[in-house]
Amino acid sequence: MRLLAAAIVSVIVLGSGHPAWAQAGAPFGTAGLYLIPSFKVSESFDDNIFGSSVNRESDFISRFYPSLQGGYNSDPFTLLLSGGFEADIFAKHPELNDPVTGWNAGLNLRYLPIRRLTLGADIAYTETKSLPTLTQTVADLTLANPLNPANTVQQGRQKTTLLTAYSSAVYQFTPVISGTSSISYIDSTFQGGASNTAYGAQVGVSRQFTLRDTGTLSDIQNVFESTGVPTTYTNAPTVGWTRQLTPLVTLSLQAGPQFSSRGGVGAYANTSLVYEYKVADRLIRASAAYVHSQGFVIGQAGPTTADTFSSSLAFEPFRSLQLSAGTTYSKFSSSSATTISGSATTGTTSTTTQGATAGASYRISRWLTARTSYSFSHQEQKPGGTIPHNVVLIGLDFSYPVRVDR
Repeated sequence: MRLLAAAIVSVIVLGSGHPAWAQAGAPFGTAGLYLIPSFKVSESFDDNIFGSSVNRESDFISRFYPSLQGGYNSDPFTLLLSGGFEADIFAKHPELNDPVTGWNAGLNLRYLPIRRLTLGADIAYTETKSLPTLTQTVADLTLANPLNPANTVQQGRQKTTLLTAYSSAVYQFTPVISGTSSISYIDSTFQGGASNTAYGAQVGVSRQFTLRDTGTLSDIQNVFESTGVPTTYTNAPTVGWTRQLTPLVTLSLQAGPQFSSRGGVGAYANTSLVYEYKVADRLIRASAAYVHSQGFVIGQAGPTTADTFSSSLAFEPFRSLQLSAGTTYSKFSSSSATTISGSATTGTTSTTTQGATAGASYRISRWLTARTSYSFSHQEQKPGGTIPHNVVLIGLDFSYPVRVDR
């Protein structure tokens, strides 16, 4: 049944979509057919490779990630296919060495059939045993897909799969009024834990009232299916407002009641603040966001109430160097989220995670980039324990776009 649902959603998203996914990071100059081979190599120190609260073990991990992206790019139509895999080598735990720690494949589509209408789609599959890879994948999906309800916690080095399909359509009725619609499908599996499937849909209309103010009305619906627990349906009619406080400061608010088939009325809230300013003619971008909604935690059964706060800071002191830093705070709570050996048990689970990241990348040449990063997380689960986690990484990224239709 899930495979049938995934196939249906995949067909639907090819007819409408989210344009930002197809545009992001496309290193193209002119319209045409492209192949983009890339290769990433990194060395990292991980002080808790199993994500454990006791008997923590550390290691140095060498990671290799070859990938290939190809397709057609132009202003009215873009279709890109991508795929790659990871290989890990452990210095102190050679039994964990794996030539295929994980792999991924994806499709991006963007189409502008007429000036007022923008269609697009994204379909992606990820399979991995690496928690940093899974965490980054979910973070990227959350940024690109506002309906994405997936979250991660420290649960050890286990095989995890994530299948996602997302699409939206944007139509400009008038210069100040636009309509949007989107759908999403997410399916996750976790070795030794619960499987989760979520369906999402959103329709909305926005109107620009002044040069600085835009209001929105929307309706967000989600369906959650998990191992061993009843299916849950949620509906959240929301009102939103975006205010351009200054030419460099933007504040966005979206909120409304959230009704659940389990009974009772909760709340949905999504707010963000983006602040940009210049130092020595270089732009610094700071942002903060808070979201309160229903979702699920990968590997745990049942829908989860999530409160997430995040902040970020990005600065480019000169053209080739980019610096970034960020913080996160999240709290997940559920009345039926504990999973033991694949079976859900009743009870209340609460997980609180605090994290911080810092990174830098330097573009050595047009095709070669050096990067370094540090990430810290501190997770406290009740019932459960406290899990600290630190990862320090250095790496090189090589990417070489090739025009193949000349």
